[in-house]
Amino acid sequence: MNNTQLYLTIGVPTFMVLLAWLSNRADMNRIADRLEGKIDKLAESLRNEMTNLRREIHSDMVPLHERMAVIETKQE
Repeated sequence: MNNTQLYLTIGVPTFMVLLAWLSNRADMNRIADRLEGKIDKLAESLRNEMTNLRREIHSDMVPLHERMAVIETKQE
């Protein structure tokens, strides 16, 4: 076995393993990016929903406070 054969015997499988690793790494990064985008959309959706709920609660609380103020003034 000469040096060229030894280098090819070790180098080709090593090169293939490195290519597979880089390919998997790229796939994982692509999946992570997609998940991050979906998580960002979900977070924005939840923020909007919370804002809507706060508005609804606030709009319901103002008349309640006004009614409570009327009741309190009648009790005095």
